[in-house]
Amino acid sequence: MDNEIKNFLQYIFEIIEGLERDAGETDFLVCSNCATTYSGFKKSGKMGCAVCYTAFGEQITQALKNIHSSSVHTGKIPNSKNNRFSELITQRELNENRLLLKKAIEAENYEDAARYRDIINDLQSGIKES
Repeated sequence: MDNEIKNFLQYIFEIIEGLERDAGETDFLVCSNCATTYSGFKKSGKMGCAVCYTAFGEQITQALKNIHSSSVHTGKIPNSKNNRFSELITQRELNENRLLLKKAIEAENYEDAARYRDIINDLQSGIKES
């Protein structure tokens, strides 16, 4: 099982490495703490130390987005007939919309920001009512 995962990760990182080469990406990244190289990490699938996550953060985030369409793990919420998890679902929607609102404001996209603000207000009023 571990070899299958390792082989899968190597395959994914080889694809990403090819895309980076095609894009002209020639940066040679090295962790300042343990001297692990990004190419070494891609080959082994293992970080050398905790600082590697910071050193290779941008590349790891992009790899996760390429693989999973997101760099954030959201998990699954069980289906429930009595809506036991509706509050959890609402909280997740609130967090997602707050993040979108923040990004819209930073991009000075005020129409989208107003839309996200309205969605957030609707969700919050629904929480207060229940």
